[in-house]
Amino acid sequence: MHGGMKIYAGAPVAARHYVEADRGRVDDYYLTEGTGVARRFTTTDGRVAELGPLTGDAYETWVAGRDPDTGEPRGQLRTDEHAVRFAEVVVNGPKT
Repeated sequence: MHGGMKIYAGAPVAARHYVEADRGRVDDYYLTEGTGVARRFTTTDGRVAELGPLTGDAYETWVAGRDPDTGEPRGQLRTDEHAVRFAEVVVNGPKT
């Protein structure tokens, strides 16, 4: 089994470029359906619900720590250059 984790602490616009870039990597697999840049989910009372897909602009807003729908901060935002924006995790397991 293989997997990995990337911690992202850069600018929101750079994160958007990373996801939208045409690299023939794992990103292409997730973007092939054309449903948006990223999918997001929420939980309420132990139930998981999928929210609408994020467009490029909405994804950039999310990485900046703001709610893509309202623009309001999602908690206390750090503004220093080492602020972690998100963690990308890839998990692979046996297919048999």
